[in-house]
Amino acid sequence: MRDFFPYHPLKLRAVLVTASVMCVVLLAWALSSAVRSQAPIEMARAGLCLGLQLAMAYVLMKLAPRDGWGVKLEGTVLKVSRPIDGVLEVPWSAVQDVRKNGRDTLVLFVGDRRRILLPRHLFGSRETFEELVKAIEERLPAPTHDA
Repeated sequence: MRDFFPYHPLKLRAVLVTASVMCVVLLAWALSSAVRSQAPIEMARAGLCLGLQLAMAYVLMKLAPRDGWGVKLEGTVLKVSRPIDGVLEVPWSAVQDVRKNGRDTLVLFVGDRRRILLPRHLFGSRETFEELVKAIEERLPAPTHDA
């Protein structure tokens, strides 16, 4: 059984690239309209388009595949890379429950009311996601029942 499940959000990146291309067209239109009319509303529209374009470029950069970016199952800890926040290291003893929310999200309940969501769209295929779910469920410590 494998210990590392890399993120590879190909479909999500494709949608963002398509939206980014459409935003470039919208930005060009807004800029040409702003230059022609010099109206404040046109300048604001161009600024909003530029901000949206920069935001999409930032998210695309954060979603690019890189070494060690994914979910790693180690002997004592579960390492979960977050797309923007960095790496979370969760001891296996802190994982209280694992549930699937629908078909596309794995929810890890950690500690007091804390959840870690692992959406399927971050992985390359549904098979990889299902393999991760199975591996986490197998490594989850047996529940202790207090009286």
